[in-house]
Amino acid sequence: MRRSLSLAAATTLAFSLMGASFASTDDTEIAKVGAIIARSKLTRDIYAVYFWNRIQHPEQQAVEEWSAEFNSGSLHRVETPRDRVIADCVAHTGTYLSLISGQKVSGPQVAGAACGINTNRQFLAVESLGRVKNQFADADRVRVTDAENVRTYDISDNGIILRTIFETNDDRRLTVLDVETVGITGSLPNADMFDESSLSVSFVPERFRIAPKSLR
Repeated sequence: MRRSLSLAAATTLAFSLMGASFASTDDTEIAKVGAIIARSKLTRDIYAVYFWNRIQHPEQQAVEEWSAEFNSGSLHRVETPRDRVIADCVAHTGTYLSLISGQKVSGPQVAGAACGINTNRQFLAVESLGRVKNQFADADRVRVTDAENVRTYDISDNGIILRTIFETNDDRRLTVLDVETVGITGSLPNADMFDESSLSVSFVPERFRIAPKSLR
């Protein structure tokens, strides 16, 4: 796997993006989590990963739906039934398209959200939770806390986010998002899927648009 930055530089990058200080967290823990976050944002592998999501916001009807992420070098793409995103994770640029409103938004904040773990929100705390086994690959589990959510991620050794759980950052700690990987390939459906013009179409195969039997 190719890397464009050293581990030390990657760690510095991850926490410079956060813009936060952690007075109550051990420096070694910060560096460890920072390196894992950086791994998710700096992967250069070619892959397509497909997810099944459970979304349950307080006082809203629960929703289950698909999503997908695609990566090639520094280029990244995200799809959901309502949104499509392309980003250059080195140039830190990107474009977001809402399929509901048709609105497009471009800028570094798009890359900050799309490339690996979302670092657009200031982190209040970070924690390394050790190694875990996923059906697709072993991973490092980390937990990050911002003003709204407590977020748990499983990151593979090549930087793929394999599992995501968002909880509310309050006394209830309600799970509002649970994302599980249902498929990974080492190839892409289309080589031109990172052009802005490609946001008009979806590249998610039909078989990944329905919940797998194991999650029904």
